[in-house]
Order: sequence, then structure tokens, then C-alpha cells
Amino acid sequence: MAWAPLSGMRAVVTGAAGGIGCEVARQLIAQGATVHGLDRDGEGLERAAREFRAGSFTAYRVDLVDRPELDRVLAELLDGLERRCDILVNNAGVSRLRSLENTDDAMLDWMLAVNFVAAFRVTRALLPALRASGRASVVNIASELALVGQPDYSAYCATKGAVLAWSRALALELAEQRIRVNAVCPGPVDTALLREEFTTHANPDAAKQAEIATIPLSRLGSAADIAPVVAFLAGDAAAFVTGAAWCIDGGKTAR
Repeated sequence: MAWAPLSGMRAVVTGAAGGIGCEVARQLIAQGATVHGLDRDGEGLERAAREFRAGSFTAYRVDLVDRPELDRVLAELLDGLERRCDILVNNAGVSRLRSLENTDDAMLDWMLAVNFVAAFRVTRALLPALRASGRASVVNIASELALVGQPDYSAYCATKGAVLAWSRALALELAEQRIRVNAVCPGPVDTALLREEFTTHANPDAAKQAEIATIPLSRLGSAADIAPVVAFLAGDAAAFVTGAAWCIDGGKTAR
């Protein structure tokens, strides 16, 4: 491999079966890392494992909201990592288009559990392995909606705002342990999650075009727009970068 800035590094990616998470895994592997991918989508994990070269990707099927199941898988994961983790990408996330009064407790608890609590618990469990790296990087996938508001996304904004605030605090807390922590804030990205949101509108295509109209670059983002930035933050090229929020949104939040 001629170009492998992440050669020999061990990475963990949550939500690795599709979308941004799968593209991040692909980018990390292309740059020489081995990836341990977590997701509740077993079929998606199997597809990823078939695509990536042998030995570069290990799949762990887990529902991040199921705490006993997650604890069991994290123990297995630590053994698979041989107690050293160089890169952690907390990517798993969910979104639902709901007004405040239509967001019931179950929906709120679920979104908070997936988008924030799971990232907190995974990072806490892997902290000894991250510390053992000596040059570890944690990249948390937040959102442009951690920075700006949008109607009917109050619960989602709250959970992603928590991810961003936590990332900044953690960067300061872990700096002396040589663990960098940064957040990536994607704008609207053409993934299954966003396409599902469009289908909740009476005219999905009109909803898509209305979203594109808010973006100065006049297109939706792609997972391939996000993954190289995550890979950069994961590696030694970003050795002096911590506590930052990287907005990748086609200029949407610059308005």
C-alpha cells in the first residue's frame, strides 16, 4: 500500500453498516487502518465485510440502546482490539421529524439514547484502550443542527447539541492523556436517513428541493464528502487539532 497514513491503527466505528459510517470505514481502511464496525443492521454489516479486504473489517451486531447487549459486545470488542484503540468514530445516529408536542417520551428517550448516551457509554468503556494508544483520536458525528435550529427538529437538535458540547468538554479533559476529541457537523447528506425524512412530506421531491435551496453549494452532501474529513481528524496529520467543530454543510450555516 503506497499511501497509508493510518497504517497499523485500530479503529472503531459505530453505525458502520451504511451511510456515513460505512464510508468512514471504507476511508479508514483505504488509509491502512483496521476497522471494528458496530451496528444493529446485521445484513449491512455482512455486506460491508464482504466488500472490504479480508482482515480489515470486523463486524459486531449490537443495538446500542440495549445496555446489557452493548456491555457484552464492548467486552468482546476490547478483546478484539487487544486493549488498544487508536481511532473511535461515534457515528451512529437517528432522526425523526417531529414537532415538540408530537415528540412523546419514548421518542425523546430513544433519540437521546442513540445520538448521545450510546456515544458517551462507548467512549467511556474504550477509554483505557484509547489511553493505551498514546495518540488516540475520537471523532464524534454531530450535525449542523448542533449549531443552528430548525422547526420540528427540537429533539434532534438537543441531542446533537449535547454531542457537540460533550466533545468540547472531553477534549479538555483528555488532552493530558494524549487523546484528541473533535466533532464533525454534517449538513444535509444524501443518506437513507434523510431520504426517509423526505418521505414524511406530502411531496418528497419538493421537500428535497426545498432543502437543497438552503445550501449555497446547491446540492446535498454525500457520505464521501464527510469521510475524508473524519479520516484526517483521526490521523497524525491533525495532531494539533482538538476541541474543534468541523462543519461540512455546503455553506448552509454560513448564511
